[in-house]
Formats: sequence, structure tokens, C-alpha cells
Amino acid sequence: MGIDLLDEYKTSYRPGQSFRQEVAKYIERCHLEDGGYFFARVPPSGGLDTYFALRSLSILPVKPDRPQAIARFFLSGIAEGVISGITGIFQAVEVLNEIGWMAEDLRNYARQRIMAVQNKAGGFGAYEDVDLEVPSELQNTYRAVRVLKTIGADFDKEKVNGFVFSFLRPDGGYGARGYSTLASTFYATEIYKLLGVDVEKLNGTKDYLRTIEENTEAQFIEGLYWSTMGLANLGMKPNRPDKVMTFVMMCQRLGGGFSRAAVMGIPTLENTFCAVSILREIGAL
Repeated sequence: MGIDLLDEYKTSYRPGQSFRQEVAKYIERCHLEDGGYFFARVPPSGGLDTYFALRSLSILPVKPDRPQAIARFFLSGIAEGVISGITGIFQAVEVLNEIGWMAEDLRNYARQRIMAVQNKAGGFGAYEDVDLEVPSELQNTYRAVRVLKTIGADFDKEKVNGFVFSFLRPDGGYGARGYSTLASTFYATEIYKLLGVDVEKLNGTKDYLRTIEENTEAQFIEGLYWSTMGLANLGMKPNRPDKVMTFVMMCQRLGGGFSRAAVMGIPTLENTFCAVSILREIGAL
């Protein structure tokens, strides 16, 4: 009898269709009258929550309710000048592209606004002394590059690549101020993937992510997301998918949403996005 050499990378449990429906119902309960989504279910909606909601529904896959209202939520924000920075444009482009509302004038607006904030180091937006709530100094650059790739705009990929490479640390991870962080390493792999960098050469980064996986117990779902998706960007899978599955499912709450931690916390759309992304990556969805 043959031995399946990949068996250790497989999960032993698959959530069924009822699980998908339960999560989708949680997401749609966060859909507000103004067209967007917000986990607290009180207006006004948030652009980032709307982005997480649409990405999660796409993974399940389930079509969102009232796509025209979702489009109006972002298009009105652009018309009123509320959506002008990297984060807002990223959210608008991702969502409007997902629901098929990407117009040429939006492409032109997005390109103009994003290229206007390319920094002198080759990345986009602020990268020094970033706010403590921002997980990585590479987040802005990732979002900007994602927008430019989505709208088909030309930009200097080598310049961006050099900017990301400047954050490489001796241990193979990426980060500012002389030390690596999991979040920055994840964003570096995301940017490299968008740029078409040959990830086979990133052996040091592969080792860094494997070391994190082997020596760190998951405490928060965003950390597990960065680790799992960072590995995925480099063509690898978690070595212990059942352990990953157990933690993720322990974060689910009554009503279908997911919280940040296994033992406490309220469900949010961001954490739910992290959860379904991880489950898909390990082959559970």
C-alpha cells in the first residue's frame, strides 16, 4: 500500500455548506442602509470593513446583497473628496473591481492619486515613524502596488523592489529599525508576488517563516494569517494544518463571525476575513 507523502500537510476536517452560509449570514448582518458594512452594525459604514466583507464573501463564495448600494457607498465618497488617500483608494478599487463597477475615470483617478504619493525611497506613502496602529511600514506600499496592478497602470517595479529589499534583515525576515516582524515579512512577500519576483530565491525568508511557525504558538488570528499567507506567497503550506484549523475554529463565535483570539473577544469583519482566508489556504474551504 502506497504512502501519501503529503498527508501531513492535509487537514482532517472540512466545514460544510452550512458553515459557509452561517459565516455569510454574519457578514450580511453587518450590511447597513448606506451600502457599506460595519461590524458594530451602526452607521456610518466603514470602507475597510466593507473591503473585508466583500473579500470574505468572495472566498466563501457568496454574492453580496445590494451590490449597487455598495458601489454608491464608494462612488459617493470619491465624488465628495472623502476618498483620496492610499487606504481609501485601495478599498474602493478592490471592492468596485470585485463587484464589476470599475470605470475608466476611477482608474485614472486612482493612478493619479497613488503615483502622487510615491516616496523618495521608492515605496508609497509614509514609511518612517508610522502610527502604532499600523502593523507594518510596508502596508502602504502593498496597497498602492495592489491598486496599480488592478487598474493596469505602469510603474517602476525595480524601484519598488529596491524599497522592499531595504527592509530585509539578516534572519531572513523584513522590518524597520533593525529587526524583523511577521507583519512586515508578510507584506514583503505580498509585494514580491505582485511584482513577479522569483520567490524560489528567498530561502532566508522561507526559513524565517518556518522558524516562526515552529517556535510560536498562535495567540491572535492576524498573526496566524500573516504566517500562513506569507508561506503561501512563497509556495509553501503550514506543516501542521490541523493545529491551524483548531485555533481558527476556536475563534468562531455564535452567529458565525470570528474574533481575534480563541478564549475571548467579539467577532469582527477583519478577523472573519483572516479566518476564511486561512481556512481556504489549508484546504478546508
